[in-house]
Amino acid sequence: MSYRKTNNLKKTLQEEINLLRNNRRNTRQKERRIQQIEEEIREIEEKKEENIFHEHTSEVERERNKREERAERRREERKERNIQEENENIKEKTALITINDRINNINKRNLFHENTEEEEEQRKAREERARRRDERREKYKEKRRIYNETVKETARRIEEPTRREEVEEREEAVVQQRGEERVSDSSNDEVLEEFLNNIQNEQIDELINNNPYDDIILYNERLADNDGRLIPQRSFTEAEWNEIAGNVEDLVGVIERNGHGARVTMIFGNGFTISNRPFQININNNNINEFLEHLVNFDIGIEEFWRNYDDEEWNLNVPPGALVREVIVESLGLPRRRRIEGGFFGYYLKEEWEDIAPLLEKYQVYIRNNIRMNENCFIQCLIISKLFKEEEIESMKSMIHTENISKKNIIKICNKYNFRVELKYYKDEENIKKEVLGNEGIIIPIFLIRWNKSPHYIFNEKVPLTSFFIKNHNEIKEYCNINNQDINKYYLAYEKHNGQYKTKKDRALNVYRALTMLKEQGAFEEITKEDIISFSLYDAEKLKVKLKQIDSNEYKVCESKEHEERKNEEVFYADFECITRGDHHIPFCIVVMDNEGVWNTFYGLDCGKNFIEYLSNFKNPICYFHNLGYDGRFLAQYGIIGIVKKGHNIYSMVVKTFKGKKIRFKDSLGLIPTSIANFKSFFNLEGEYEKEIFPYNFYDFDNLEVGTIEGCWLRENPEWDKEKIKEFKMNLIKTDCLLPNGKFNTKKYCEYYCKRDVEVLRQGFIKFKEMTKKNLNLDCDTFSTISALSYYYFKSKCFNDGRIFEYNGVLRDFIRQAIIGGRNMTNRNIKWKVKEEIVDFDACSLYPSAMKRLLIPTGYPKMIDKPIEFMFEHLMDEQQMIPTNDKFISYFVVRIKINKVGKPRNMPIILKRTKGINEYVNECVEMVVDSIYLQDLIRYQEIEFEAKEGI
Repeated sequence: MSYRKTNNLKKTLQEEINLLRNNRRNTRQKERRIQQIEEEIREIEEKKEENIFHEHTSEVERERNKREERAERRREERKERNIQEENENIKEKTALITINDRINNINKRNLFHENTEEEEEQRKAREERARRRDERREKYKEKRRIYNETVKETARRIEEPTRREEVEEREEAVVQQRGEERVSDSSNDEVLEEFLNNIQNEQIDELINNNPYDDIILYNERLADNDGRLIPQRSFTEAEWNEIAGNVEDLVGVIERNGHGARVTMIFGNGFTISNRPFQININNNNINEFLEHLVNFDIGIEEFWRNYDDEEWNLNVPPGALVREVIVESLGLPRRRRIEGGFFGYYLKEEWEDIAPLLEKYQVYIRNNIRMNENCFIQCLIISKLFKEEEIESMKSMIHTENISKKNIIKICNKYNFRVELKYYKDEENIKKEVLGNEGIIIPIFLIRWNKSPHYIFNEKVPLTSFFIKNHNEIKEYCNINNQDINKYYLAYEKHNGQYKTKKDRALNVYRALTMLKEQGAFEEITKEDIISFSLYDAEKLKVKLKQIDSNEYKVCESKEHEERKNEEVFYADFECITRGDHHIPFCIVVMDNEGVWNTFYGLDCGKNFIEYLSNFKNPICYFHNLGYDGRFLAQYGIIGIVKKGHNIYSMVVKTFKGKKIRFKDSLGLIPTSIANFKSFFNLEGEYEKEIFPYNFYDFDNLEVGTIEGCWLRENPEWDKEKIKEFKMNLIKTDCLLPNGKFNTKKYCEYYCKRDVEVLRQGFIKFKEMTKKNLNLDCDTFSTISALSYYYFKSKCFNDGRIFEYNGVLRDFIRQAIIGGRNMTNRNIKWKVKEEIVDFDACSLYPSAMKRLLIPTGYPKMIDKPIEFMFEHLMDEQQMIPTNDKFISYFVVRIKINKVGKPRNMPIILKRTKGINEYVNECVEMVVDSIYLQDLIRYQEIEFEAKEGI
C-alpha cells in the first residue's frame, strides 16, 4: 500500500472514531468498535514505518542499480591494473617509482575521465605557483651567495692591520632584504608607496623598488663570520638608534593606516653575553623606545642607560650594539578575525559638522571640546531603550570592570536580568551579521561600529538624518546662512526642487548607516592621547552609589569550594648569582635542587639557557625561587606566556620553551615572607649554617674561574671589617677553595654558597609544607601567597555556617563606601617644629585584634525601614555570636547627613572626600558609615544627623 493510500485510510478511520464518540449513546458495541478501529490505526502506523523508506519508483531503482554496477566495474578494473603493475615492477626490479612515473600511472588509470575546464585551470594554476616558487628559490640562493661573499670580504678586511681602525668605527644601520615573500596582497603597493613618499631613506627606497613584499629589516648587525669567529662588535650612538626607532614607528603607522596588521620583531644578543632570541613587540601597548627601555634593564630608563654607557667609570661590558641585533617590520595583511567588543568611540565630529552634534550626543559622538566618558557605551544603549529601572542600571554597571565590554560579558548580563540583545555588525565591507545574545526576554537592538581600533556599541534605531543631507551638508549649511534659517529643519531633506529643499520623515537613516556615511564624507577626526586621558569606569570610590532596593542576585551565602591539589608535579628549588655593575645584573651561576636534594649547577653566561633546557626534560616541573621578582627577570627572555605580579613582585609565571614544554615558576617569598637567613630559626632546621660571607661585587667576566684573594672585598657595601675578612679566609680553607699564589677557586666558592642557600630554601619550604598540611590540611603548592592561603582557610573553615554572606553589585559598592583607609595627620593638620622628645606609641596587629574583638557581621541584608534609634537598640554586642529577641542586628551601614558638629576636635574623625583625597574636618557633610563609625561620631564629636538610606 502506498504512503498516500495509508494516510487516507488512517484519516477515514479517525473520522469514524470521532463520529462514534460524538454519539450520545453509551453502548458496549460502540466501545468495542472504537477499540477495533484504534487497533487498525496502530497496524497502519507500523506498516507505514516499515515501508516508508521503500517507496521508490522503478525508474529511480534502475538508476541506482546502474551506478552501483559502474562503480563495481571501475573497482575491478583498478584492482586488475594494480596487480599487473606490481608484477611488472617485480620483474624489472625497479627500486622505486618516481613522481613523474606515478603521475603517468594516474593518468593511465583515469583515461576514461576527461578534465573539466575548472580542473584544467586548477592544474595550470598549480604549475604557475610551482614555477614562481622555483624562481624565488633561485633568487634567494643568489642573494645568499652575494651576502656570504660580502661577509667574507668584511672579515678579511677586519683581519688586515692597516684597515682595523677604519672598520672599528661605527657604520650606518644596514637595510637588507630577507628571503621569501610573506604577503602577496596587491594592496601592499599602496602601503609601501606611502612609506616611500613620506620617509626619505635611499636604502629603504632601493629595498622597496627591488622587492616590495619582503620583510623590511631596518637594522642588522652581523656578529660572526661563516667559520663562527666573533667579529668585533661596533657600538652605535643614541642618535642612530633614535633614527632606527623613528623609521620603525613611521612604517608601522603606514601599514596600519592601510588597514593591515603590523608586527615588529627585535632580535637581541650576540650569542655570547646575551641569549640570541627574538622578541615581538605588542605595538598596541608599547612604542619602540619603551620596549627597548624594558629590555636594556628592568630598573633604569633608556636615558640613564646612555648616560651610564658614556660614563667611563661605569665599566659597562655589554655595548648597546650587542643588545639589538636586528629590527624587523612585517606587514601581516588584513586581520582574519576581530574580537567582538565595544567601548569608547575613538572619533569626534569636526567643527564644520557641529550643527548635527545634538543628534549624535545620545550615541556618545561628540565634538572635540565636549568629549565625555560618563557611561559605558553598552550601558548607554540600555538607558536609551528605557526598559530598565535606575537601580537595575546601577547594578549592571557594577558588573563592568573595564572600559570595553565583550560579547561574553553581555551574555552574562542578559542572562542575569532576563533580556536579549540583537547584535549586528559588519562582518566585512558589505555584509552585516546578526546575533541574538541571551536566552530569553525582550530584545534590545544594538549595532557594533568597528572602525579601526575603536569598536563602539550604539542603539540601533532611526536618526533624523538623510543621505542627501549628509552628502550636501556644506551646500545646505550655506543656504541656511544666506536665508537666516535653522539647519535642523533640513535634517530630513531628500531633494532640491526649484531652489527649495524638500523633507520627508520616512527618509531617516539608521544610526550606523548615518555614521558610516559621515565617515565617508570626512566628518570625523580620530581622538589622540592629547585629546583625552583614559580612566577606569564605575569606580565605587569616585561615584556616589544610590541604594533604593536590594536585589536578591547581589548576595549569597558564603560557600567553601574544595581546593584541588596539584598532582604529579616535580618540585625544584633554585637561586641565581649575578655579576653586578651598578643597577645592571648579569646572571652567571644557578643551582637547582629537587625535593630529594639532588642538585645540579649551571655556570657561565649561558647558565639560564642551560637551566631551562634541564627543566624541560621533566614531565610537569614547578620551580621555586625566593624572591621571583628578582630572579624571574632573568628568565623573561625565554618566553613568558603567563604571569601573576603586583608592583615589583612576581608571584608566579609560566615559561614555554622551544620544545613546547611549560615550566611553572613560583615565589616562595610570597608564602614565607622572610629572608633565607631566618629559615633556620623559623623552622628549627638541623645542621650547621655558618654566617654567609660572599664578595658579591668582586665577581666579573675575567675572574669567573679563579680570583685573587687579597682585596676582593674592597668593593663590598658595607665595608668588611677585619673580623669578617678573617672569617672569609677561614671559609676558603673549609670549602677547599684555596689555591696557591694567593688565589682562590671563585667558581667552587660561588657554587658552594649558592648550593647552601638552595638547600636551606628546600628544607625550609618542605617543613612549611608539612606544617600547613598537618595543621590546616592544605597543600601550599596550590597558593601563591600566604594571604591567599589564609583567605581560603577562613572561607572554607570559618565562614561556612550559613550565616555569613558574599556581596556583589550595587550592594557591595554601597558597603565599600563605608570602608576608610589609614590616615596620616598632625594636630589641626598644620606643620609643627618640635624640639622636645616625641613619644611614639606604635600599635601592632590592629586588623587581627579588631577581627577578634568585633567578629564578622552575620545574617542576610535588609533595607533599613526603622528609625536609627531602633537600630542601636537592637544592635548585637561585640562578643555576641547568636542573635536573641532583643539583640538581633549584627551590623548596619547607613548614609547620613551631618546637620551639626557639637564638639569640634583638633584631630576630627568626620571624613570629607575631595577629588579622591580624604580630608578630616569639623564640617557638616554627607557620609556613608557603619554602625561602629557612627557610634564614634556621636561619642567623640557629638554630631546631630539624619539617616537617608542604609542596610
